[in-house]
Amino acid sequence: MTNTDASSIAGQLVHSSVLVFLPGVCPQARSDILLANAFAQQVAWGDLKDGLEPDWFRNYWRNLAALGFDGKLAPVGRRPGPDRGSLAAQAVEHISQASSPRLAEAANQALEALRRDDKALRLFSAHSTVGTQARVQLLPCAQQSNGFIDMVLLHMDISMKTSTSDFLFMGASNGISVRDLRLEVIHFNLQGFREDYRRRAEASVARTAERVIRDLVL
Repeated sequence: MTNTDASSIAGQLVHSSVLVFLPGVCPQARSDILLANAFAQQVAWGDLKDGLEPDWFRNYWRNLAALGFDGKLAPVGRRPGPDRGSLAAQAVEHISQASSPRLAEAANQALEALRRDDKALRLFSAHSTVGTQARVQLLPCAQQSNGFIDMVLLHMDISMKTSTSDFLFMGASNGISVRDLRLEVIHFNLQGFREDYRRRAEASVARTAERVIRDLVL
């Protein structure tokens, strides 16, 4: 269920992604972004489980692009850098460098809300972890005057010595490391999604929404 108050910041879990909407992103846009992201992840996780596409991120990105996300053909990999602090702190720093302190602060608020919510953290871990490997996304979103939604997409492919639900809030000293990091500032064509893809995405996501989507209390 998306936050219907466009004047407030809102965060949500969708499968292995943390979405955060800045004030000004209207309820309809929030719903569109949630649906598109949920659909792209649902396809990527399903194909991975069935052995159809081992490259989870490439499949996820390809589906986002088909739904109206406008970015590079594929975000280039970035060096994770020194493993200082928790993965959450590293993610916020990367977003700050790629976009703005405003988006980075919103991402930090969503991550802190996740950290405080034990049930949400267990759900997030269950949907992002396979064995000792995790794939997570962080997407802060802001409305632009031209009608497009700007967002930062940060993806981390994470390795753990021992599987744990709070891996995002640990670092190298706990045996947690980032194997691959992707970061891109992208735009979302809302009108195109609504006209061509929303109905299909909504029908597909409806079957799993209660299990994979959860509000965060920011």
